Amino acid sequence: MGLMYGTAEELLREIEAGEDSFLDFKEVAYEGRQLRLLRGGRPVQGRASAGVAKDLCCFANSEGGVLVFGVRDDGERIGVDQDRMDDLQQLLVNVAQNNVEPPLGHLLLFDRVWLPDRNGVRRLCLKLEIKKALYNVHAPCGRRPYWRIADQCHEMTLEQQARAFERRGQMSPFEERPVFNASPEVLEEATFAKYYAQRYGHPLSEAHVARQQLLRNLRITAQDESGAEHPTVLGLLLFAEEPDRFLPGAYVDIAVYDAPEPDADRQVDAKTFRGTLIEQIVRTVDYLGSSPWVPTAARKDGHGRRDLPSYSLRALQEAVVNALVHRDYSIAGSQVRVFLFPDRIVVASPGRLPNTLTPEDLYAGCQPVRRNQMLAGFLRDYTSPLTQRAYMEARGEGFLTLLRECREIGARRPELTTVGDSLRLEIFAARPVTSAAGSGS
Repeated sequence: MGLMYGTAEELLREIEAGEDSFLDFKEVAYEGRQLRLLRGGRPVQGRASAGVAKDLCCFANSEGGVLVFGVRDDGERIGVDQDRMDDLQQLLVNVAQNNVEPPLGHLLLFDRVWLPDRNGVRRLCLKLEIKKALYNVHAPCGRRPYWRIADQCHEMTLEQQARAFERRGQMSPFEERPVFNASPEVLEEATFAKYYAQRYGHPLSEAHVARQQLLRNLRITAQDESGAEHPTVLGLLLFAEEPDRFLPGAYVDIAVYDAPEPDADRQVDAKTFRGTLIEQIVRTVDYLGSSPWVPTAARKDGHGRRDLPSYSLRALQEAVVNALVHRDYSIAGSQVRVFLFPDRIVVASPGRLPNTLTPEDLYAGCQPVRRNQMLAGFLRDYTSPLTQRAYMEARGEGFLTLLRECREIGARRPELTTVGDSLRLEIFAARPVTSAAGSGS
């Protein structure tokens, strides 16, 4: 991507013209190791880090821009002490990463440039370009977002914030956004090659598109605002060995209680399943299908002893798939949780139902509005070992299948409720038993 004011001559012309929507000057001085921002030769009130955080957000939330350190408000170049340049640059990086929510270090481009003052003496200045944020609205920690109007930073009103969030949300769904702290190297080549061969019917080595372009076309990688390539949320979930390294909470926790409600003293088993999204589904469903803590009733008659399932494993698979595919991955640090009780299994996933969809709509067979459309599409290319069919089908009948499967084994209708910022599905045992590990006759 092109740089703003890419040459010293161009930057000097802009400085002489004065501050505007895309350019701001910063006079700086050091007192010991403490950076001070100056205006008219006098220190600006407040911590320098707070002022810099506001300016960074201001440009990122607008159309991007340039901060030039070592220039007075009147445009005179006074420079930055060359011995303190590294300190200044490190401070700016620290502010971008630690004093701004979400961090915007990936939007910064640094350039040290010699500019003549009005007497022709060369002064070393630091040019900091802030790219326009395409995916987030940024704010100083604990404050509202700022944006640039003319040559000033202004705090956004709530209405302005809402419009800014809406514009960025429309530009790119969360699942297709680059994850800035991950590099394409974390995507497992063998895992992607296996998927590619299964989907397209020939090996990846025979692809007619370069691998980088192929990954970008499939929304597995994307570029950030500076042009650097990163895996997307979608790419990490499907093809990274440890997606939760970069997406905190992208895993499944299972807890089993020999009690009707959560009770730490009566927890009898616990598991955590990590790995790709498909591995999480397979391991969770395998556990639910084979664990001795999932109740099974038995009946003796003239034909001998018969096991009577308390749950439809297909219904449980639908619940797990829905929880992992449709959860809100923007809620960091909150995982899908599965609770086993003697009389029911509860699957809780982060995020409410998307848009205006309600539980009643799903019970009525309403076509679901999917939060993660691309992820749901990829799940159509993976076959369940349990059903020998795709995990996700285009008709959107998964929830109705879950209801039907429960009804056919005599279980009561599952209950779908919203609790805070999570969705909770309770699936009831058709034949409850008195102990989570027990069996009845």
